[in-house]
This record gives sequence, structure tokens and C-alpha cells, in this order.
Amino acid sequence: MKPLSVIAKLSVLIVFALLFGATMVALSIRTHNTSMEERFAWGANQNVEKTFAVQPGGKFVIDADAGSVSIIGTDKQEVAIRVAAHGSEKNLSRYKVDFFQEGNTIRVEGRFKQKHFMFFGDNSIDVQYDVEVPREFNLSLQTSGGNIVVQDIKGSIEGSTAGGDIDLTKLDGTVNLSTSGGNVSVQQATGDFKLETSGGNITGDNLSGNVRFETSGGNVEIRNTDGKVYASTSGGNIRATLKDNKGIDLSTSGGNVVVRLPKTIAGDVRAEASGGDVNCDFPFSGKLREGRMNAKINGGGNLIRLETSGGDIVLNSIE
Repeated sequence: MKPLSVIAKLSVLIVFALLFGATMVALSIRTHNTSMEERFAWGANQNVEKTFAVQPGGKFVIDADAGSVSIIGTDKQEVAIRVAAHGSEKNLSRYKVDFFQEGNTIRVEGRFKQKHFMFFGDNSIDVQYDVEVPREFNLSLQTSGGNIVVQDIKGSIEGSTAGGDIDLTKLDGTVNLSTSGGNVSVQQATGDFKLETSGGNITGDNLSGNVRFETSGGNVEIRNTDGKVYASTSGGNIRATLKDNKGIDLSTSGGNVVVRLPKTIAGDVRAEASGGDVNCDFPFSGKLREGRMNAKINGGGNLIRLETSGGDIVLNSIE
């Protein structure tokens, strides 16, 4: 057999190249179509709306395995609930929402039918609860994976989230909320406030009442507050601008403590900065040296206890 000529060899190579290119284009189109089909299948949505007649002074309870919760007070004598869920049809079919009314109490439960499936593969869904209640209403809020937002409520509020922020505005009542992984903010509110986070900052602004803020991994800032104040953090700074001294207890293991008070404030100061200095621009009687202060301001009064293991303490007057 005669060897192939150069032209013949080139022709064979061109044919193989064309076949290879056609094959790759076909595979690309097939892969692209499969990807598009999966993406469109993922974009499933479910929406549920429920309305219940109630009277002011009742209670709204939510206990959800997943979901963010937003609650606003209105002048209506009803609880209106809208649930919006997004995810794959398979995963959404495993999440069930039930509604219950017992007198003046409305309860919502969001549950995964098979919780063990959450540990395998991509099983995420996005759930949002938007709720309207009468302004005078009590709340009990539990979610395992979302934010909590509450606005314009007069009543007691309790609960927790395992993975989100807490945002509170225009409240009047007792508040006891915690999060394991987010920031906390409360403003324009009256009452007693106990707020905790294991991994974020806490901010309070324009508060009237007693405050207890605790965080294991963030800063604490308190502004324009007139009640008894307790705040602690294991990994941040504390800044407090207060209208009065009804008892102040601030401590941090890893930052500075800065307190600003009116010039006419009275108090007994016990301050200790193990790794820094203590500075005070108030006239006082007592001792201030070597990172410690034991003194009276304006003749003494309620205790002002300030402590840090890794920063400075500054006690200033508001001009």
C-alpha cells in the first residue's frame, strides 16, 4: 500500500478536527440545557396568607425551624400573616406551616417534616414571615435560622434566633431576646430590655428604662438612655452616653470603656483597667492612680462600676 500523500494526511486531520469540534459543541449545548433546567426547577415559590380576628392585649406565638420574622403593630383588630418561601419544590414540600387560634392567642408553627435530611446535600430554603398585629400585643418568637424585626409594639416580647440579627424600633414593654449569630439594635423604646448575642454588636439608642446588654464577640454602644445600665462584652469596646445615673455596670475583657454623663451627675465610681489607664474629667474626691479609681463625683450616689482587662477607661462630662 502506498503511503498517504501530504494532502491526504491533511484532509484526514481536518475531518477529525471537524468531528471533534461538532462533538464538543453538542456536549456544551446539552450541558447548558441541563444547567438551565436545574436552575428553573430551583426557582420554586410558595406563598400563604392568613388573617385572624383578635382583640388588643392578646399574644402572637411563632416557632419555626427556619425563617426570618418581621412584625409590625397596627390599629387593626386582627393578626395578618403572610408567609413567603423560596427553594426547590422537593425541599419546600418538606417544610410545613400550621396556624392555630386559641381565643386571643395566635400560634404559627413552621416545621421540617424530616429534619435529618438537612444534614445531607443542598437542602436550603428561604422563608419570610411578615406579620401585622394590634399595637397592644404580646410576642413569643422562636426561629432556628433568620432575622427578627419588630416595630411599633406595646407589650412583652420574648424569644430567640439561632442565626440572625435582631432589630427593634418603637417599643413599650419588657423585652427579652437573644441571637446566637448576629447584631442587635433597639431604638426609640421604653421599658426593660435584656438583649444577648454570641457573635455580634449591640446598639441601643433613645431608650427609657433598664438595660442589660451582653455579647461574647462584639462592641456595645448605648446612647441617650436614662435607666439602670448593665453591659458586658468579651471581645469589644463599650461606649455609653447616658442621661442619668441610676446604676451603671460596664465591663469588657478586650477593649475600652468610654462613658459620657451630664456635668451634674452624682455617683460612686469604682473603675479598674488592668491593662490600661483610667481618665476622669469630673471633679471628684478619692483616689485615681495606676489604672484604678475609687472616688465620689458630686458627693457620691449610685454606683458606677467600670472594668476592662485590655484597654482604657474614660469618664467624661457631656458639654
